[in-house]
Amino acid sequence: MIDKPELSATALWLAPQEAGVIRIGFADDGRELLGPVTQVAWLVKSGNLELGTPFMTVKGAKDGLVLRTPFAGRIVRINTGLVDHPEWLDHRNDELDWLFDVVDD
Repeated sequence: MIDKPELSATALWLAPQEAGVIRIGFADDGRELLGPVTQVAWLVKSGNLELGTPFMTVKGAKDGLVLRTPFAGRIVRINTGLVDHPEWLDHRNDELDWLFDVVDD
């Protein structure tokens, strides 16, 4: 399992949503590193996060990765479907490969 903050940062995309909300998703760099995703596990599901907080593990055919928050904030929504459908992270699709929405309080 890879647990390096710099790899976590390149494996994520960020996109502004409604006022003050940032959506964090799984990026192409993560797909290349891990291969087809076989399992995801949430380490946190709600509440405040500090910069670098581990929030999810993603396991793929090649390796696994601990994902860490790229900035501090408060989770307002998570993509709960990923636990049952880890394959959603295999292809770029902003409607499926998002992880959670966060606000900067």
